[in-house]
Amino acid sequence: MIYDLLKTYGLWAVFFGTMIEGDLTLLFSGVLARAGLFTFEEALIVGTAGGFVGDSLSYMVGARFRGRARSWHFFTRARPRVEKLMHRFGVLSVFIVKYVYGLRTTSAIFYGLVHFGFLRFALLTLASCGVWVGVLAGLGFTFATGIEKLVGDLKRIQIILLVVVIIIATVYIISRFERRVIEEEKEFFAREEDE
Repeated sequence: MIYDLLKTYGLWAVFFGTMIEGDLTLLFSGVLARAGLFTFEEALIVGTAGGFVGDSLSYMVGARFRGRARSWHFFTRARPRVEKLMHRFGVLSVFIVKYVYGLRTTSAIFYGLVHFGFLRFALLTLASCGVWVGVLAGLGFTFATGIEKLVGDLKRIQIILLVVVIIIATVYIISRFERRVIEEEKEFFAREEDE
């Protein structure tokens, strides 16, 4: 029953999941593609479209609600990190924020706030979404292949168990990366205060 639901609505889940959150959805889409619910190419196209739409909407929120967006709690907390990335990497930060948990939406809002130019943002975010989806869905696809070799036919096991393993691994990796970024930020601000 779960398999049939995922086969019917899986690509819709990939689109909306990538539009809203992304990382776990993309890993999951790779697993589902490996299970044969849809092709990897479909996951790549639909995931890229969902990421692009989500980023574009966030950009438009920043451009339209400039005054209010500056005071939103999640934005004020993440803004120093976004500014640091932009200062250090320039337009490449559009690619980098996809891999830093919690910055994707904030950075798109920020680009809208600073009049980055929607056409330039759209081209960069479309390319970055394609790379991001390819990497994460590819990891899910590869990880599922390893599980299939160990367990046997993937369709016979509960896909949910596999997803739980992926979620736990992703949360662990993201939390370690977040801690490292926070420590670098503290060092950066401590150096600035000393100067």
